[in-house]
Amino acid sequence: MQVELGQVVRSLAGRDKGKPYLIIDIMAGGRVLLVDGRIRTVNKPKKKNIKHLQPYRCVIPEIKERIRLGKLDDKAVRNALNTIFPAEDKEYNPPCLRTSLANE
Repeated sequence: MQVELGQVVRSLAGRDKGKPYLIIDIMAGGRVLLVDGRIRTVNKPKKKNIKHLQPYRCVIPEIKERIRLGKLDDKAVRNALNTIFPAEDKEYNPPCLRTSLANE
């Protein structure tokens, strides 16, 4: 499974099952560092195995650039995830969250 910095993923296993995250670092051994801007902050990211994640086609360029520059903060992460996953509309399914192109 290919993932990249700034990509939106959802946890498939563990206590955080179903929770959306952003990838901020890719480590050796098939692990990534994840943040949500609330519980898992930029200063204390979650380490998770890639096989326990559902990757989406959605890569947020602003987040990717902030990671590259070293200027990522929790507010930017929260805003990005809130834009993609609005709390008031549970049925909202933007095209970038679909796992395949066949749904379009």
